Amino acid sequence: MRTEAFVVLSPGGPFVQQPVEIDVDGLQPHEALVEIKATSICHTDIHYINDTSLAGRFPGVFGHEGAGVVKKTGSAVTQASPGDHVCISFDSCGHCRQCVGGQTAYCDSWEKLNFGASRPDGSKAYSFPDTASNGDSRRPISSHFFGQSSMSRHVICSERCLVVVRKDVPLEILSPLGCGIMTGAGAMLNHALVTSSSLVPTTVAVIGTGGVGLSAIMAAKLADNPPQRIVAVDMVWSRLNLARKLGATDIINSTETPDLAEAFLRISRGRGLDAVIDTTGRPDIISAALQAIEKRGKVISVGLGKPDGELKTSIPRTLPTGRVYEGCSMGSCEPKVFIPKMIEAWKDGRFPFTELLKTYPAQDVALAVKEMHAGEAIKVVLLWE
Repeated sequence: MRTEAFVVLSPGGPFVQQPVEIDVDGLQPHEALVEIKATSICHTDIHYINDTSLAGRFPGVFGHEGAGVVKKTGSAVTQASPGDHVCISFDSCGHCRQCVGGQTAYCDSWEKLNFGASRPDGSKAYSFPDTASNGDSRRPISSHFFGQSSMSRHVICSERCLVVVRKDVPLEILSPLGCGIMTGAGAMLNHALVTSSSLVPTTVAVIGTGGVGLSAIMAAKLADNPPQRIVAVDMVWSRLNLARKLGATDIINSTETPDLAEAFLRISRGRGLDAVIDTTGRPDIISAALQAIEKRGKVISVGLGKPDGELKTSIPRTLPTGRVYEGCSMGSCEPKVFIPKMIEAWKDGRFPFTELLKTYPAQDVALAVKEMHAGEAIKVVLLWE
C-alpha cells in the first residue's frame, strides 16, 4: 500500500516527506493498520535521530506519539477493532515479570521492541516505492520506533501500543498523551508524590518546563494530597509564566539564579525539598538537586541528556540521609489505564494539557522543529490533512 511518511535518511538528517510502501499484506496476527490523524514530535525523536549508536536505524521513520483510526487488524488482535479511535503509545511484551505486574514501561524486552528498528522478527513495515529514482527501489526503511513509527500517514503497530479512546474527543489533541504528557504526569503522580512513609510531600520542584515538566505541574492538582508548593525552573520566562498559570507557586529562572541547590534550600527554609523532577538529564543539575532534597527525599530523572552522561554522588552523604535518585521510564504508567484518566481529567477541566499544544500542517515539519528548538512552541503536533 502506498502512503507518505517523513523519512530520515541518515543520522542528523532532516525529515523528508516522501511516498513509501507500507506492508499491509504482511500484517502480522497481533498488529493493526492505523490511519494517523495527528503526530506529535518529542525531544526523544530528535535525540535518536542524531544518535549514531543504533545500528540499522537509517533510513528510518521515527515518531512515537500518534493518534488515529484503526483501519485493519491482524487475525489475533483482541484489543481494538476497525473504526476505533486510538492513541498510540510504547510497545511491551505482555508476558514478562514486569508486564504481568503492571509495569509495562520496564518490560524486559523494552529496548528490542521500542528501539529495535524493526519488528521483533527483524522485518520492517516500510520500504521505498518501486518508482524510487535514486536506486532505493523496494529498499527497506526502518520502522516500529516505539512500536509504531508514527511520522507517517499510515502505520503498522503492535496492538499493545493501542489505547482505544472515546470518539467525542478530537484525535488532533490526543497524540501527545502517548509519551511526553503521560511521562510528566506519571513522574509526579507515580513517583514524586508517592512515599513509603506517612510523610506527605509538601514541596516539589520541576526542572525544565517543556511539555514533560508542565505536564508534571498540571498533574499535581490531580493527587489526593497535592503539594503545597511547586517550584518551576527554566531559562525561558514565557514558559515559567505558563508554569505559574498551570499551578507552580514559585518560579526560578536559572539564567538569573544559577545556584539551584541554594535556591531550593532557601525556598524550603533549609529543610530541603521533598522531591525534584528533572527533565534535563544534565548530571550537574541532578547533582545540585540531590544536594537540596530533605532526608529520604528523591530526585526523579525523566530526561535522557547525553548518551555518556554519568552521575556521581557522595556515599557518606547519601547513606545516612536516605536520599534517593531514581529513573522514571514513561512516567511508570500503564498507558491503557493512565491515558483514559488523563482524557477524563481534561474533560473535567482539571488537566488542561491542550494549552501546551501548537498544531501545524504535516508538511510544515521543518517549521515545527525550528520553533520547538527556539522555545516558541512547547508541544508541536503535525496534522495529516
